[in-house]
Amino acid sequence: MWLFCLLFLPTVWGGTELLKNADFENPHFSSSDWRAMSGTIASTSDAYHGHTAAKVTKRTHSYGALEQYVTVKKGHSYYFRAHVKILNYARGENTQSVASGMGFKERGSGKMHYQGFGVTPFIQTGQWHIIGGDTLIPDEDITDAHVYIRPDDQSVDFIVDYASLQEVPPLSGFPADANKRIDTIRKADITIRLDDHSVAPSGLSIEAEETAGMFGFGAAINALALVDPSKKGYQDFFYQNFNWAVNGGYLKWKTMEPHRGHIDYNTAMKAIDALLHHGVKVRGHNIFWESNSPAWVDHLSGQALRQAMEKRLTDVVGHYKGKLQHWDVDNEALSGDTLVRHSGDRNLTMWMFREAHKIDPNVHLFLNDHEIVNYNKHTVALEDQAVYFKAAGVPVGGIGIQSHLRHPIDLAVVKARLDEVARAGLPIWITELTVEGVSEKDKPQMFDDLLRLYFSHPAVQGVMLWGFWSNIMSRPESALCTGSGCTPNESGKRVHQLLQTEWRTHENHNIQKGQTVRIRGFKGHYTLRVKHSGHVIHEESFYLGYKGTDLKVSLTGSSTSPHVDQILVG
Repeated sequence: MWLFCLLFLPTVWGGTELLKNADFENPHFSSSDWRAMSGTIASTSDAYHGHTAAKVTKRTHSYGALEQYVTVKKGHSYYFRAHVKILNYARGENTQSVASGMGFKERGSGKMHYQGFGVTPFIQTGQWHIIGGDTLIPDEDITDAHVYIRPDDQSVDFIVDYASLQEVPPLSGFPADANKRIDTIRKADITIRLDDHSVAPSGLSIEAEETAGMFGFGAAINALALVDPSKKGYQDFFYQNFNWAVNGGYLKWKTMEPHRGHIDYNTAMKAIDALLHHGVKVRGHNIFWESNSPAWVDHLSGQALRQAMEKRLTDVVGHYKGKLQHWDVDNEALSGDTLVRHSGDRNLTMWMFREAHKIDPNVHLFLNDHEIVNYNKHTVALEDQAVYFKAAGVPVGGIGIQSHLRHPIDLAVVKARLDEVARAGLPIWITELTVEGVSEKDKPQMFDDLLRLYFSHPAVQGVMLWGFWSNIMSRPESALCTGSGCTPNESGKRVHQLLQTEWRTHENHNIQKGQTVRIRGFKGHYTLRVKHSGHVIHEESFYLGYKGTDLKVSLTGSSTSPHVDQILVG
C-alpha cells in the first residue's frame, strides 16, 4: 500500500533556486555566496552530497552563523532546507539544537528583524541531520535579507551541505487539482459483467455500496460518553460519520495511573470494545508524553525511572495487544525531553519504540508531534527525526501530525509543510485536527479546504478530528455538533456530506447480458447486491484495492426466476 503511495509523492523542490553555490561544490566561498558571521569558514571533503561542504569554526559570539544574502519578495513565503553535522557538543551537553532563519532590515528605519525557519533539536555529533522550514516575508520594504544557520552555543563547530531556498508556490489550482489527485489516488475501477453462459432476464440491476473506506476518517472520543446510555446523540453522530477513533485521554499514563500501582484499564477498554463491536478501528494515544507524566514519575531518575517505564510498556501495550492499530509512542518528543534528561539516555525514545515493538509486533508505532503544519517550528525536525530513526532500524510505522490550525491559514504553506514531512517516506496521519479563530459562517469552508487538502495528499492515510461535540471537547470552537443531543451545526453537516456522500461510493446500474458496468469507486470494502425487478436475489462482499476489481456474475434458473450461482472476483 505505502509503496504505491510513494509513486505519487509530490516534489517539494521544483522551483527556482535562490541560493548561490547551494550545493557547496565551489570550495572558494566569498561574500557573493556563503560567509561566516563571527567565525571562520573553510571547505571540507566531509560532505553529505557531492565532494565539498562548508565547515564553520571559531565562532566568537552566540549569533555567529553561516550566512548568505538573498533576494526575496515582500509578502511571499519561502522554504529553506539544508543538511548539517555538528562536530562537538557544548560543555555539559550530550545533544544540540541547530536553528535556521532569515534576517532582514527595514528599509526606512534600518531596524533588523530575524524570523526562524525552524529548529531541529537533539542533534548528535558526527551524524548528518536536516534543518530548515519556512517563513513569511513581511509586506513591507526590506533590505539586506539573508539566511542563517547556527547552533545555539558558540562553542559548537559544524558542517553544512546541500542547501536550498525556494519560494513556496501558490496553490492556484485548488480545489480542482486536489479533486483530480483524489480521483487518482483514492479511487480504483470496478467492472461488473454477466457470465456469457448466464441466463438473461430483463429487469436485472446491480448495486455497489461502499461500507468502509480504506482511508481513515476518525475522531477523538470521550471513553465515558461513548458507553453512556444518556449520550445517544453523541454516539450516533460518531458512528454515522467515522470509521476510526482515538481515545482522547484514558490511555495516557497520567490518567491511567495517577497513583503508582493503581491502574485503570477498564475505562478505556469498555470504549475500545464498543468501538470494535461497531467495526471501528482504534488508535492508542499515548504510551509516554515527555511533558505530561504522572506526578510520581517526575521524581524518578536513572534506573528507577527506566524500571517504571518498562512496567508501563508491559502494562499498557500488553493489556491492549491485538485491539489497537496504532500507538503514539512518545508524544511531542520534539517539544520536551523530561524523560530523556531524567533517564540519562539521549536515545530513550528509540528504546521506547523497540520495547513496544517487542511486546506487540503487529501494532504500528507512531511519532506524533505538534507545530508541524500549523507553525513552522518543528516541520523539518519531525522529518529529520523520522529519517534518523529509520536509518537506525527503529520500528517506526508512521508519522502523526497534530494539526491544530487557526484562521487565517495559507493552504499553500500547509501543503508545503506536509510535502516536507512526506520526504521521510513514512505514512502520515493527521492525528488532532481542529480549526479555530474562524466565524461559524466560514468554519465549514475551512474544514472543507483542510480535509480536501489532506485527503488529496498521497502520503496521508488518515485524518482524526480532535473531538466533535462542544460539550466534552478541549477545543469547543472546533465542534461539529452542539447542545445536549449533539445536534450537527453547519460544519458538522459539511463534514458529513464530504465523508458520507462526496467521498463515498454508492451506485445502482441496470445490467444486461453482454454489457459491462464500470464504476470508479473509492477504495475500501463494498457490498454488491444483485437485484431482479427491484428485489435483492444475492448479496456479497468484496474489496476494492489499488489494482481495481473485476466481478463476473453467473446466473442460473430462468428469465423469470434467476439465481446467482456465483460471483468470480478477477
